Amino acid sequence: MKSLQKNNKTISVFNKYNLWKSYAIIEGELAKAQSQVGLIPKRVANNILKNSKLTNNDIKKIEASYKITKRLILSIVREISKKCDENSSGFVHWGGTTRNILDAGRNIIIRDAHRLILKELSLSINKLSVLSKKYAETPMLGRTMGQNAIPISFGFKVAGWIESLIRLDKKFKDAEKSIFTLNFGGAVGAMHGFEGKGEQLTKQLSKNLGFNNSLVPNRTSIENSIDYLLSLSFQGIVIGKITNEIYALMTQSINEVSEIKTKGQIGSSTMPHKVNPFIILDVIREAALLRGKASISIESGFPLHEGDSRYDNVVDHLIKETVPISLNLLQSFNKLFENLNINSDQMSKNLISEKDYIASENLMYKLAKHIGRQKAHDIIHHTIEKSVKKNLNIKDNLIKEKIISYYFSSSEIEKILDPSKYIGESKKISLKLSSIAKKYSSDIKKRASKKDLGVTK
Repeated sequence: MKSLQKNNKTISVFNKYNLWKSYAIIEGELAKAQSQVGLIPKRVANNILKNSKLTNNDIKKIEASYKITKRLILSIVREISKKCDENSSGFVHWGGTTRNILDAGRNIIIRDAHRLILKELSLSINKLSVLSKKYAETPMLGRTMGQNAIPISFGFKVAGWIESLIRLDKKFKDAEKSIFTLNFGGAVGAMHGFEGKGEQLTKQLSKNLGFNNSLVPNRTSIENSIDYLLSLSFQGIVIGKITNEIYALMTQSINEVSEIKTKGQIGSSTMPHKVNPFIILDVIREAALLRGKASISIESGFPLHEGDSRYDNVVDHLIKETVPISLNLLQSFNKLFENLNINSDQMSKNLISEKDYIASENLMYKLAKHIGRQKAHDIIHHTIEKSVKKNLNIKDNLIKEKIISYYFSSSEIEKILDPSKYIGESKKISLKLSSIAKKYSSDIKKRASKKDLGVTK
């Protein structure tokens, strides 16, 4: 089966003409599968298959018919039938239902769009792989609970972002198995119109389309779609978290990263000195929009019995809104990193500003080997607390503290408190995640190109 032509312009992914063409493709593939299992003659199937490929002129005719019938699939079936020869026209849409065609056709579009999403995710992970390696040893302040904590490297921070994106892709993998599943069983899903060959037919059709095959193809099994919607919402959580952290690092008081300013860029209409970031705002907005879809998705999972379109319509609408936002988000996210300046000098300045005590943990562990961890902790804590209270030099007071100076010389204490040398295993973790990310990025790209994306072997 030929997939629809991919379009990098997100706005056109779910345009009605792409959808209509996908529905016609399903009608042709249905006929082909029916001939493969002996339900209709091969010649008939070939004729239907050939005429299911809609031209722009066909689309115009369908549009005119749809205005009258108010039934889209009926109008598509009628147009395909008109194009077929006399012996074949009566077999178009044999045993299918509108919902069967809508779901399967929509999933073709989703798969095409999802391939683009995966390619952008692959690019994101690759970009972070480069950053994690490049800045594996670049020291910066680590922060917890909004407070300065102990030093890390910027590469280590990026490594955490990489792991989050890998977790996101694992969500995508699970969702792919769900969404790319064929539910095709006739009016109520029990395969009434297939002469006892329903299971054989749906397996064949699933294979032709590159989909998994549902064991019970009832028309209210929309959990698959909801699984996919929730994975996209999780993308909004992951990228939202990363981007909000970058936004915090952009604040003037920290200033460790920034957007590269373009020539002539003006940030504020009233403050000449002020140039605001703007790319990151797109990412934050789109991530928030994605997260907002989660609650609506969950509330859409309650159709009744064997056929109920109330929630189908909601889910269809959600998917048509959410998939383009997901793709836009990743594109904006990648654009952000293409225009992100890493200010390692400012990272160093921020670290040095706290140099008297930010590596006090290191001193604590060194001292603890002699007097025990808790006692060492209390001595250093009280010394720092007293110094801050009396506005005294913290490092000098630590050097003067009798118990500390008993075990270490002033030069040794200076060395122990050097924050640039106390980054733990940041370098090792950064390089490890950089290597993992590089391979993972390649694997995602390969997966995106698979005809049967998401199919369980």
